[in-house]
Amino acid sequence: GQIFVVDAGERCAETMSRMQLAPNRIAAVLLTHFHSDHIGGLGALNLQRWVADAATRPLRVLGPPGVEQVVAGFNEAYALDNGYRTAHHGPEVAPPSGAGMVAEPFALPEADDGSVVLHENGLKITAFVVDHTPVEPAVGYRFDYRGRSVVVSGDTVYARALVRAAQGADLLLH
Repeated sequence: GQIFVVDAGERCAETMSRMQLAPNRIAAVLLTHFHSDHIGGLGALNLQRWVADAATRPLRVLGPPGVEQVVAGFNEAYALDNGYRTAHHGPEVAPPSGAGMVAEPFALPEADDGSVVLHENGLKITAFVVDHTPVEPAVGYRFDYRGRSVVVSGDTVYARALVRAAQGADLLLH
């Protein structure tokens, strides 16, 4: 019943709309790294989630160190617009408490096994370091839920941690 978005490139919100995925189902965005083609759609995605569904809490954005800076930049860029939208549409449509995003940084995993960055409602998300030199940090994610698993590599060349994370996975997106 929830959607976890991995990276939010340009037109992410439009793609989700075409796929008829309701913005209110977005539980969090997980960023693999901070190239513009992976973060450029965060503003529009957040706006759709907030105003289309009168969200009352900011959007959670998980990522490696640096996610705080990315989220702070978007929050600053949209600060005036957030106020305008609440004033224009009213707090029933654009509740001030739902504006913006909240960064949830996690420490980079030290081992090839990765580290759990979210574990709730039966879903376990594990981050692992990948090689996207010269970009650092860069991670991939493994999602485990009810005996099924999906691994998202992020941008990488060969990485032992990815090989390990993909062991026994039902689906690898690489």
